[in-house]
Amino acid sequence: MEHYINNFLFTYFPHIALAVFWFGLITRFVYANRTIQAQSTQFFADKKIRLGSNLFHYGIIGVFLGHFTLFIPEEIYHLIMTTETKKVIALSLGTTFGLMAFIGMIILLLRRTNVTSVKYNSSFHDYFILVLLFTEAALGLASIGTTATTSVSEYAALGEWAQKVITFQPDAGSVIASHSSIYKMHIFIGLLIFMIFPYTKLMHMLIFPVIYFFRNGYQLVRKSLKK
Repeated sequence: MEHYINNFLFTYFPHIALAVFWFGLITRFVYANRTIQAQSTQFFADKKIRLGSNLFHYGIIGVFLGHFTLFIPEEIYHLIMTTETKKVIALSLGTTFGLMAFIGMIILLLRRTNVTSVKYNSSFHDYFILVLLFTEAALGLASIGTTATTSVSEYAALGEWAQKVITFQPDAGSVIASHSSIYKMHIFIGLLIFMIFPYTKLMHMLIFPVIYFFRNGYQLVRKSLKK
């Protein structure tokens, strides 16, 4: 039974998540592109929101980009570095950006639950996304500790699994069958976030990921024109 569950979660579920993601992405762009925004609470701003928002956005973008290195085949990155070196770099940058995102989410979550004006204007959707991301970040940081104490081959297997998934290999799940449950929970929740991504306010990070780094930090408000 455990074999079938592992096979479903890490061989078939990634493709289900990809299908739902692309369907949502295309339909959101075509039919609901004006809804791609993050409903702001900066009308109720304080110093905490800028610190928390910056840490969260910089951290999550760094983590997101870092995960793409899993799809680089060994024969390519071995041209410039060994797997051991790649592991050290991944641990260093993963810890830095992961902690940034994690601390940022703590600040934003505490602000959303403790500031009355923000709490009143928050929906279940806001809490759900934050808690899901918070859980994923916590598991990611825990998996960094696991990676630091495991063999290089176990770390390399994660990249092998990712590459087997995107090339539709039927034995993808077996590659990480013996891996720690922390890795597996991190992967599963990550796939879940990836699947619902197009249907959430997180879409604004995909549309304007670079502009965020150069924003001035102020909320722009349009004045209505009087006739």
